Amino acid sequence: MTETTPTSDLDAAMIRLAAAPEDSRAEVDARLAFHAELSRAELFVLLETEVVGDAMQPRVFDLSDMRAVLAFDSELRLAGFAGEAAPYAALPGRVMVNMLAASGEGLALLVNADAEHAQLMSAEALEWLAATLAAPAPTEGQAVPEGFAPIDLPDSVRQPLVTALERRLSGMPGLETAVLAGVQWQGGARGHVLALAGLPDTAQPAIARAVSEALALSGLEGGALDVIFPPERAMKAIAAVGFALSPAPFAMPEDQVVSPGSNPGMDPARPPKLR
Repeated sequence: MTETTPTSDLDAAMIRLAAAPEDSRAEVDARLAFHAELSRAELFVLLETEVVGDAMQPRVFDLSDMRAVLAFDSELRLAGFAGEAAPYAALPGRVMVNMLAASGEGLALLVNADAEHAQLMSAEALEWLAATLAAPAPTEGQAVPEGFAPIDLPDSVRQPLVTALERRLSGMPGLETAVLAGVQWQGGARGHVLALAGLPDTAQPAIARAVSEALALSGLEGGALDVIFPPERAMKAIAAVGFALSPAPFAMPEDQVVSPGSNPGMDPARPPKLR
């Protein structure tokens, strides 16, 4: 099936990856963007049978040189591929990646198998992505900033960083302002900060973790970025010199929201079990 209109952010990332010249920097950037979208997307996974309790059995397909589980970016796409009523589960991409990587069965993941730009992630690629997403959580610090300045990064570093951060912050409920700026800390150390406003205190640790993941998937080696949640007056000072990010705003889903626990994988505290 040939498609020119992406069906989701994940599908758009796959189209860009398929179009990137092989072994080019553009391909590397596109692959990292695909990994980032995959980790945050909702995937619809074909199952052998209906879910029983908290256990699910993905349908495994034998390919030429590996065995793979199939996932799609929409229910409609899955139904079109299956051609008949088929059991499935909807779960976050990061949960699917972790499940397959931890299964020990060497399973691959084939995404949007009905498309010419379908992407196949080998067992090794899934293990790498799972390890990247499982990186240690950011630590909370008490450093005191003395002043802020425009970001001091070459375009080759700034652009992929901005893109990765905007992608990860898109659709985040409550986010009002996001600014990337240079900072000088008390004691003379210099670095960069991502200043965020509008988010509740309870969400801040999770947001810092999400930013850490975005940095890991931006392709920047050895990069460091501090996430701060300044009061209004300090935020205005940072915004005056920093670079304002433009993530997509939060939009309430039109369809009925699935309550946590009603579908395997939708409650991060209770991921489904493979069987």
